[in-house]
Amino acid sequence: MDFTICEFLGHVCDDNDSSFDWGEEMQVAAHAHLLNRWLDEDAAEDPANAARLVVDVRDHEGPLLAASLLECGIFPLLSPDGPMREPLACEPVGIQDAVMAVRQALFRVGPSRRLELLSAALDRAILDWADEAVLVAVTDPATGEVVRDETHVVFAFCSRLIRISVSRVAGRRVDRDPACSFAGHWCAAHAPLLDAGLALAEIRLRAVCAGTILRAPLNLAGHAAFRVGLAEHELPPAPDLIAVRQWWSSTEWCRRYEEEYLEDEYPVPDDPQAQEYDLDEILPVEEGDPLELGDPAQGLEPTGWIPGEGMKPLTAAGFLAEVEAFAVACREEAAGHEEDELVSFLLDELLHEPVRYVGGPQRRLLVWADAEHDGRFWRTEEGGLERYGEARRVLVVGPSRALYLVFKEEKNC
Repeated sequence: MDFTICEFLGHVCDDNDSSFDWGEEMQVAAHAHLLNRWLDEDAAEDPANAARLVVDVRDHEGPLLAASLLECGIFPLLSPDGPMREPLACEPVGIQDAVMAVRQALFRVGPSRRLELLSAALDRAILDWADEAVLVAVTDPATGEVVRDETHVVFAFCSRLIRISVSRVAGRRVDRDPACSFAGHWCAAHAPLLDAGLALAEIRLRAVCAGTILRAPLNLAGHAAFRVGLAEHELPPAPDLIAVRQWWSSTEWCRRYEEEYLEDEYPVPDDPQAQEYDLDEILPVEEGDPLELGDPAQGLEPTGWIPGEGMKPLTAAGFLAEVEAFAVACREEAAGHEEDELVSFLLDELLHEPVRYVGGPQRRLLVWADAEHDGRFWRTEEGGLERYGEARRVLVVGPSRALYLVFKEEKNC
């Protein structure tokens, strides 16, 4: 199951290059995107570190020369909103030196602790991926003059390029879905988002990035173990189970679950792989419906969750307690890793902030999950992370928004 950028972001457009899947280079892009957002927030209190970090990802064959960088499209536009920069010359440098050039350009004074932690994680992500780098001198095509107060570095691995640009260019469009320009994936013009839609899109993409970055400190096998959906709904203020079930069955999340997870893991009978499986043993629930939402009046079942069954109801208190238990498990799993201190900041972006956004200050939540009899959904009975298992879903429905999360440690993408 390989998702393109659009598919993984839950973002529909016709402009995405289908060869761009959510792979190693998206690890770098996720670090850079979240770091850029944290830079924006910290700059409000400390303008000395105001910087803009822009990333582009492209396919490219051949040497890293100014003309070829222009030809592959990684220049002249730095982002859909500009500015334009013409590559003048490329200076080959070591990967470590290129990483340090980016860091020095970002921070004129000492960064906050979270910026320091995430920028160090970005450094490691680049070092793990790239095998070649060049510093690129650029000109402003509007004036023809060399631009000296910006840093542009192009990293390469095989036939893929990542450009990281650091500038003091003020402002970015505040009405564009950030997924429209993630990692150089530039969608055609879409209708501007209103404030509520923009906030939702920002929180969703930040959560996706945080879940992607957690791969290293949690030693997760697959890319992007956490898949995130966040959307508004039109359910009444206190919906009954029938209304929620009808809404759920109409969502793209529901429609795509069987195709992307059940059918991917358990091939259909005419698939050559199917001979390796005894589907009666794999899916023992003869009358189970994987798309059903359980009845909260019945509570959790003593047998727990079985693949092929629907999601089980959780109380809001039980769900929030399990989120905290999962956070503890993540911190314990990351203990001793270079990025262990970063985990709490990432969990805020992945879980705590989206849950606050959906439930409001009163945490008004209806919750269903692929949960065990004691309410666990992403933890083992011993309290560790649920590794090497089936995709496990969580659906959180608030007064006007819903959050949908899928965790699959070894192959979510």
